[in-house]
Amino acid sequence: MDILSNMYKNNDLYRLAKSRAIKTRNKYGLRSGPVNVPVFDFLEAEGCFVITLDLGRTSATGMYIKKDANKLVLVHKKRVLGQQNFTAIHELSHVLFDETELFDVCLPEHYYKRDKKEILADMFAAHFLMPEEDIINECEEFKFIGKREIILLSIKYRVTFIAMALRLYVLGKIPNEDFEKYKKQSSRGKLGLKKFCLEEGLDPSAFSTPDDSYISESYFRLLINVYHKANISRSVLIDYYIKPLEEELQLNLDYLVKFADDSYPEEVGWDDL
Repeated sequence: MDILSNMYKNNDLYRLAKSRAIKTRNKYGLRSGPVNVPVFDFLEAEGCFVITLDLGRTSATGMYIKKDANKLVLVHKKRVLGQQNFTAIHELSHVLFDETELFDVCLPEHYYKRDKKEILADMFAAHFLMPEEDIINECEEFKFIGKREIILLSIKYRVTFIAMALRLYVLGKIPNEDFEKYKKQSSRGKLGLKKFCLEEGLDPSAFSTPDDSYISESYFRLLINVYHKANISRSVLIDYYIKPLEEELQLNLDYLVKFADDSYPEEVGWDDL
């Protein structure tokens, strides 16, 4: 039997977001509880190229660009894993449910006046990563919900502390004053999340920035395919596509050029045309 929060009963967008999240989790064969597979997989399953990129000193956490059949999701490389996960699923909402061509910049809610699509995308991400019934049931195991309990839930569900705190506040499990206190501590870097993980022997990855950049393998396959069809030259492949990626993402892609060269198809003779 479904557990229905007051927000579910009183907010149309919240109900729609929950319905979409349930259907999408079912589509990907996800059981109840945390999403324990890389979230970029879901975007790639929908034909998106995904790249983690340093977006500089900006409040933006990610972008989604759709033009014709081409779909690109950029996720801010300098954000912690929990934020990258939420941003990716926020953009997944746009990919799945916004049909028109789109240029979306994902920003925290207090930075701009959000429209219906942005509110839905945030609610979808919350439902997808932190399902309502699961979080409510988790709370039944606690006698008290303080910072320690929120940290434990954040680690389990691979989201930021503030995302989980907001979820608990929306579900009526912590009071507004607690959420506002945590939000203020977070903005000042006073939550001590990594220190807690170190002392408790817990995985701090949700609160840490991944060391490595990410770029979809399908993007490399596209580049190689275009090169092999002689739509771009070797010099263009290297100077305009490979080198900028190496510089921006701090990667060594020599192996990719070698593979592209080694697998280059034999020249087709006129008699074969």
